[in-house]
Amino acid sequence: MNNRIFSIDVLRTFAIVLMVIFHFIYDLKFFGYVDWNTPDGEGWRTFRHIILISFFICLGASLHLSYQSGINWNKFGKRLVQILASALAISLVSLLTVPNNYIYFGVLHFIAVASILCIMFANKPRISLIIGLCIITVYNIGWVSGIWPFNYIRDQLPAYSNDYVGLFPWLGVVLVGIWFASTSFLKNDPLQRFNKNTWIALPGKHSLVIYLIHQPAFFAIFGVIEYLK
Repeated sequence: MNNRIFSIDVLRTFAIVLMVIFHFIYDLKFFGYVDWNTPDGEGWRTFRHIILISFFICLGASLHLSYQSGINWNKFGKRLVQILASALAISLVSLLTVPNNYIYFGVLHFIAVASILCIMFANKPRISLIIGLCIITVYNIGWVSGIWPFNYIRDQLPAYSNDYVGLFPWLGVVLVGIWFASTSFLKNDPLQRFNKNTWIALPGKHSLVIYLIHQPAFFAIFGVIEYLK
């Protein structure tokens, strides 16, 4: 049975396109073409949050749509191995290229851990919503740190990572995504009328590949430009 919802693929396309734009702007700064305060300056942090919210709503929705009737551990395990291997590769590459700011828990690391923690709630949308809102709330009122549990080994980690995604509050967004996929609004697939334009959803169906190759491609292009100067 195909539980794929066109609207989720479109939202994931939206997220991956924004992420490519965001990283392109970051690379412009990295290579000295602009002096904008990315990714932490005014507006840029919000830009990044929009990308993460979109991705993690899609993650939660995909967990619900794929496993609401039961967990296929073989399917889940294969996908998890792909994500973990990709996350490890990103950590190793960043450790070699930017050792002072290497990525130890970025987007893919988070997706792997969040998938493991949230899969048991894939068929419990109401409970997911409650827990998700609680996680977001306790973070926003300051009861838990965004760097938990890494605060216990903070001295062994870089003071700043080029990509960090905390379990709080983002785990809550994934759980809200599980609930969102169960709503009649999403089940009716609000963007279904555009499904003849399959190119709109295509990047969203291949977001992991795009995520992995776009930064190396940008660095190669900028590297060539710098070499030819």
